[in-house]
Amino acid sequence: MRTIAVLTDFSERAGHAAKYALYLAKNIKANILLFNSFMVPSDVPMAAQVSWPTVDYDEVKTDVEKTLKKLVKQYTAELKEQHIAGNFLPAINYACEEGAIANNIPGLEENKDITLLVMATHGANELSAFMFGNNCKQVIDAATIPVLIVPETSRIGVLEKIVFATDVTYTDVEYLKGLALLAARFSAEITVTNVNPDNPLDSEHNAAVRLFMNDVEHDVDYDRISFKSVPNVSVKKGLEWLIENTRFDMLVMVHRKSSLFELVFKSSITKKIADRVDVPLLVYPYPSAQVPTI
Repeated sequence: MRTIAVLTDFSERAGHAAKYALYLAKNIKANILLFNSFMVPSDVPMAAQVSWPTVDYDEVKTDVEKTLKKLVKQYTAELKEQHIAGNFLPAINYACEEGAIANNIPGLEENKDITLLVMATHGANELSAFMFGNNCKQVIDAATIPVLIVPETSRIGVLEKIVFATDVTYTDVEYLKGLALLAARFSAEITVTNVNPDNPLDSEHNAAVRLFMNDVEHDVDYDRISFKSVPNVSVKKGLEWLIENTRFDMLVMVHRKSSLFELVFKSSITKKIADRVDVPLLVYPYPSAQVPTI
């Protein structure tokens, strides 16, 4: 059964991400797996003069499982309270493993039912920052399935407009096919967006855009796709303008090294997405022999 794995550190932000995942699960007919990566004190290096209290693996794991069971009970009750007869009702399970979250991604992906990883943006408290501050990028690097990063201000229950940011690489057409299947579940519009630093009348870049959209029109079986060019000599500034001036409900990118995605994660754009704009970021892995379907 298709499953969404929610990576949680038990923070309020992670709780919001979990509820966003539940909203998706009901619409795409998927179950939920709550997953926590826990650390025992001996896993975390400290200054030589500082000693951790004696806490063993079994004790920590028991406490984590107790919290996970409580969340499963809470979310299951909420789902049943909102449930409409005849609609899909996701089942919720849990799992936990010791170690850094990024290191546990390969083990999670051994479950072939898992088609999406959902995680919160990093929080202000030390635990959230440790689990998700630097690890957002590490999780995306480790994952071979899509990752959805959910800011705590994301609206739940609305997925009408999706922006697919592309540098018009031809392989992105295949990702659009997969995205169209998700969009169709919500009858959402997809706007393919590209920052054009050149003259759109006679540039080689514009020719590449025309070829790309021609491939989209012929190869992607979804009629709610449009194209928006953002003219700007700076790709970074063009993306910032898009985020600040366009209303949409989800931003989608392909994790291709030395590309648009890398520009986002090496600039202030990530902070704008995570801390200023209430829009989840869906990241598809690259390369991929077969584009994952959510």
